[in-house]
Amino acid sequence: MPFLVTAVVLIALLCLLNLLLTFGVIRKLRAQGEEKADKAVDGLIIPAGSAAPAFSAVTTAGERITRESLGETMLGFFSPDCRACKERLPLFVEQARAVTRGSGRSVLAVVHGTEEEAREQVAALADVAHVVVEPGDGPLGEAFDITGYPVFGLITADGTLGATTFDPARLPAPSKAAV
Repeated sequence: MPFLVTAVVLIALLCLLNLLLTFGVIRKLRAQGEEKADKAVDGLIIPAGSAAPAFSAVTTAGERITRESLGETMLGFFSPDCRACKERLPLFVEQARAVTRGSGRSVLAVVHGTEEEAREQVAALADVAHVVVEPGDGPLGEAFDITGYPVFGLITADGTLGATTFDPARLPAPSKAAV
């Protein structure tokens, strides 16, 4: 009987140790996955830390915007036929609403496609962002060297591309200068 109790206690301790190690491995894999995602986005847009290119565009509301007129800006590039864009669009809209309330940060959404194709995305973005619809090889897409969708970025107050990501919620909070 004492051997049986000892065996059960030993097996329980081994199971507990295995469980702790498994949680540690899962946490490490998640961290590596996020790190890889951040590195992968660098091939889809000009690298973070680069000077934001000068640009001029006309929004769907008929407003002419330039790099200088927007100041600190949250960017989003979308394509109408991209499934990931449709999944991340509500997250971008939510984040845009959060950062524009009193922060002084502008939001620019660029939809690469035709006016007809982009209608649904433009309707979702119109209330929270300056929306530009252009072909895939349009001036904003070329200026930011966009090669995939969706991609999000942040132009800082000093005019550099401060961050790029696949997830708009991972963009940094507005700088103190923008408040």
